[in-house]
Amino acid sequence: MWLRTHSQGAALILGVLVIGGGWYAWHYDSIDAIEGSLAIGVGSSILAAAIVASLSPANEAGFRKFISLGIDDVWSSRRAINERDWVDWVGRATSRCVLLGIAHGNWCDDKRFAPALRDRLQEGVEFVILFLNPNTTFADDREQEEKGKRITTDKIRKSIEFMWERRQELEPGVQPRLQLYVYQGTPSCGLTWITGRDEFMVVTHYLSRVPNVECPALLVRRPPGGIERCLYDTYADNLHKIVTEASIRIDEANIAEFLPKKVEGNN
Repeated sequence: MWLRTHSQGAALILGVLVIGGGWYAWHYDSIDAIEGSLAIGVGSSILAAAIVASLSPANEAGFRKFISLGIDDVWSSRRAINERDWVDWVGRATSRCVLLGIAHGNWCDDKRFAPALRDRLQEGVEFVILFLNPNTTFADDREQEEKGKRITTDKIRKSIEFMWERRQELEPGVQPRLQLYVYQGTPSCGLTWITGRDEFMVVTHYLSRVPNVECPALLVRRPPGGIERCLYDTYADNLHKIVTEASIRIDEANIAEFLPKKVEGNN
């Protein structure tokens, strides 16, 4: 841990010691000229690497903090992310994929999503998709914020209907891998969490009265050998609390509560 924190200083000291030790041993004939030259050359390389590293952006405290938190990339707007990337990310899941959001409208509108979803499910990947509960005041409040942009509660219900229909199309043995939930709470962020050979999260932080697609996003990973708690852990813990403490699983018994409401006078 100390070496990771003070890697440049440790490399500088090591380089000086190797050069000094090699020169001393060579000077007093403890080693021959070839061994002495090798020791001084290795020490010089270590010293040069330490000097170069000290001049890199990674030496800046803010940059090092950024990396230690596990932030791989940042977008000022989710719209800046290539549309193809979203489905491509889902296609990289080999263990589990969690989608936390309000309505997941862009997923439902993307023609590539349904085939990718079915393919991953058939390969044994588990999907957990969480919608904001359209029957709560939280959904009503968000609808007021998005007034003029979309009818939020209707969009949530249509998206739930879309995902439920995709679930019903699956073979009976595959259906349990697609789990749909509605959660109750302030919708503060959306999250796409991919696990398997490659594990990462794309997190969108919602802003009041700003369309979700215009909100900033982060690409987060757990840093290998991290020496402190990272954002990946924070988001994972929060998601666990949402699922276990504030969510209802959608099934055959309650699905009607979350589907689009029938207009009176229509069959």
